[in-house]
Amino acid sequence: MRRFPCLQIGDYWIYQKGCEIKHKELNKPMNFMQNWGDFLVPKEGFHYNDFWQVLIVIILLWLCIRIFGKKYKVSDTDNITPKDWVKQNLGFITQWFALLIIYLVFKFLIKLEVPVIRFFTYIGGAWILIGLTSSLLKKRFWAQPVAAVAYLISGFFGLALVEDSIALLSGLSFKLGSHSFSAWTALAGILAFALTLWIGLALARIAESQIQLIPRLSPSLKVLISKIVRIILITVAVVTAIGSIGIDLSAFAFLGGAIGIGLGFGLQKVVSNFVSGIILLMDNSIKPGDVIEIEGTYGWINNLRARYASVITRDGTEHLIPNEDLITQKVINWSFTDDLVRVRVPIGVSYNADPHHCIRLILAVAASTNRVLNTPAPNCLLLGFGDSSIDLELRMWIADPSNGVGAVRSELLLKVWDTFKENNIEIPYPQRDLHIRSSDILHVKRDNPDPE
Repeated sequence: MRRFPCLQIGDYWIYQKGCEIKHKELNKPMNFMQNWGDFLVPKEGFHYNDFWQVLIVIILLWLCIRIFGKKYKVSDTDNITPKDWVKQNLGFITQWFALLIIYLVFKFLIKLEVPVIRFFTYIGGAWILIGLTSSLLKKRFWAQPVAAVAYLISGFFGLALVEDSIALLSGLSFKLGSHSFSAWTALAGILAFALTLWIGLALARIAESQIQLIPRLSPSLKVLISKIVRIILITVAVVTAIGSIGIDLSAFAFLGGAIGIGLGFGLQKVVSNFVSGIILLMDNSIKPGDVIEIEGTYGWINNLRARYASVITRDGTEHLIPNEDLITQKVINWSFTDDLVRVRVPIGVSYNADPHHCIRLILAVAASTNRVLNTPAPNCLLLGFGDSSIDLELRMWIADPSNGVGAVRSELLLKVWDTFKENNIEIPYPQRDLHIRSSDILHVKRDNPDPE
């Protein structure tokens, strides 16, 4: 009877040799595994004489990479259809079809068994089926991890069915202190790590979506809780994966302390930005959606990350500002308390104009300008008498600073210009008066008069 890897299901063990099962209920799944293994791998196993089949697989893979090296680019990466998946993996699908044709030719025309080609043909077909099935999932967050885990499980299971593969991989071992590790343990660890990490990320994603639905929490508190939950779940997933392959976590205590000290000195800026991000989220001074200005950069916060804040300006440019700069430098938060922002617009008029009449016209223009609030009402003040003009200043309020301040200021100034033109009010430019003092005329006698 075929030999299988040692598996433990609950309190029951399946032994590699003898295939003697200690419980009747395990006979049914075991028969399925045995039948599948007999179908996929020949009973006599693989031999060195089958090496030419491995060369065929490698050559086909190399040719497909050379021919279909450039991957198909999908415009919408969040919504990949089965058609897009086929275009992205055209090289692999072509290789699989070539292997399938070769297998059928050897099987039915030449009447020759090719176990290696058959093995890769069935494994490749399973992977294509997994890829097409995962592409039917609408959310890419679920599709990609599900496909990756399925690929690993199918490859892991296929490798386990190969005769003596476990014994061979178990023989490739090394020691780290008192612990021994083998290639088989490494493969099992990779599979366990991928599975537990995906579960941790999936739970974190679900938790984040649920936290965003809680109306009582502020945006910054939602981000803070989401980050803490994500870090905890990923940490638990990593620790679980390491413990599942039999590694004693206490062995990493000293090593982890040394690495922590090294990272503390080498990654001071990274740690500082991370701590600054936590402080920003806790004190609620800056949150997603706020309109801020820092060092001439004016825009609204799109996202708060562990290391930086994403600020999008009015021209669509996205600035990644380190969290430490938001703590140590002067930051103007236009929407810290509320969204009301007062805009100052200086206006100069000629000394020939009546300032009372000019103030009334400016207030009328402000009342007719879009985005200018009536409450609080705009106000126009006379600030002083300048060198060339009477200096006025309009102070108005807007409630949507995220839409920009320059646009409303420009609209108001254009209307002021048109109104002043209609009322013959001059907007002066810098002027200077030049006074020439009279003096006695000095006659100069020329020695060489101009020739006639």
